Amino acid sequence: MDVNKGARSYKGEVIGDSMAITINFKWLLQIIVFTAMIVYSFWKYESRLQELERNMDIALEQVVIFEEERAEAEAAHIRQLEAQMAWYESELNLNPFSWGKKKK
Repeated sequence: MDVNKGARSYKGEVIGDSMAITINFKWLLQIIVFTAMIVYSFWKYESRLQELERNMDIALEQVVIFEEERAEAEAAHIRQLEAQMAWYESELNLNPFSWGKKKK
């Protein structure tokens, strides 16, 4: 049995002291350009989505306004038709069976 019951640790060994990561300058520029293109396309996509959402809100508000105006115009038209029908019923005698009768 182990006498020392402390925390276990892993001893990492150094592979080499002169370890350096080298990257080609051309690759570095390509990575920067690629990252810039990705960020720019994401930004354009987001701005387009925001513009479409804003236009959708405006369109929905206009639809509500047009629907209210249409309902008001329909009600006015129905009132006008009812007034015309009342005038026709009162002024004209369109019943052919009553044409032979004399008015008193």
